[in-house]
Amino acid sequence: MSALVISAAVPAFRAGTVRPATNRPGTLQPLRLTRRGRMLLLGIPALALAAVLVISLLAVLLGSLASPANAATRYSPVDMASYAAPVTVLQGESLWSIAAVSDPTRDVRDVVAEIVALNELDTGVLQAGQQLYVPLPK
Repeated sequence: MSALVISAAVPAFRAGTVRPATNRPGTLQPLRLTRRGRMLLLGIPALALAAVLVISLLAVLLGSLASPANAATRYSPVDMASYAAPVTVLQGESLWSIAAVSDPTRDVRDVVAEIVALNELDTGVLQAGQQLYVPLPK
């Protein structure tokens, strides 16, 4: 009985009948897109590209407004003469000794930290003849 079902499912081939070339198994037919398909195929990447461009433009604009370069223009320059005095380092002097002499009423560690910040020092090693700004006594 199963043989009948299988043979009934297979179409009969008649002699002299020619099938069209497009119906052969293994041949590909050209893809036909509808209007909705073209919108989907082209519209979504176009929207994604537009979104990336808008976000990039906003990032550039907001980044330039909030940049550190603009922050420097908002404040007036500090008059160092009213805040600190220039000192020339002598042979054998250290940051600790200069800080202790410059303001004996304050903690020496705080004065050293302020000298390092004022002069943007990377190291605690000083050279004789080096010019430093030392905070004035408060």
